[in-house]
Amino acid sequence: MISQKNLYNNEIISAIAIYSVLIHLKSISITKSLLIFPFLSHQGTLDFLKSNNTIIRSLEEFIIKKPDFFSNYNDRYYSFLLLSMNSLTLLREMNFINIENSQISINPDIKVDFTKETFGIRAFNILQAAKKLSEILKDDDKNLYLQLRVRL
Repeated sequence: MISQKNLYNNEIISAIAIYSVLIHLKSISITKSLLIFPFLSHQGTLDFLKSNNTIIRSLEEFIIKKPDFFSNYNDRYYSFLLLSMNSLTLLREMNFINIENSQISINPDIKVDFTKETFGIRAFNILQAAKKLSEILKDDDKNLYLQLRVRL
């Protein structure tokens, strides 16, 4: 059984992941935001995306380079779906994001200073990987879901 502390920890880490990608994109659809944590919760994907040596121009290229990272993406997506929704609610309640017409945007009045010291190494690693993930997520929602083979 998952403890209350672990539940909150996971929701906060997921919220940091979503917010980190939003820093780069400024606005994202709700459907795209649900793809973020299944990427960044996977250690291999996180390590690959945060590396300075990694160059990824598209999801298709990423899947070709690292197909084993995507073999269970659909399972991860559904495992983290409720967690991602809770994280969006948390971010909205804390006034970090605005949600309007199925679009999420960052609240420009809120400034967050992400450092290893203030948020910890796991959150800092997520922040480092978020820039490359944000580039991948610029693709069309339907195309992303199709390439990731998320069964709807």
